Amino acid sequence: MASRTVRTLVALGTITALGAAVTPNAHAATGQFTYHTQPGNAARTLTDPMDDNCYPVGRNARGQVVNNTDRRAILYVEKNCRLATAEELDPGQWVIDTTFQSVKFTP
Repeated sequence: MASRTVRTLVALGTITALGAAVTPNAHAATGQFTYHTQPGNAARTLTDPMDDNCYPVGRNARGQVVNNTDRRAILYVEKNCRLATAEELDPGQWVIDTTFQSVKFTP
């Protein structure tokens, strides 16, 4: 009986160790990214966005954009973070008037 318990514990320990070894570390920006939508100039905020994820913001994102994260924000003309970029904002940068449909954060 003790031998079976030991084998079970060893197996569980191995599975746990393997799970920890293959789980990727997800990194996120720290801070807030604020943009505006039209009509109405409504402020929208992304808080602590994940690195390298594409965030579609819709076709009405237009106006002031403030990157108060610790990552570079790349604003794209298209909704899928591909092709042409509208702006690239380093941490702490802002732009008074731009139009974009998606954003990605990179370290």
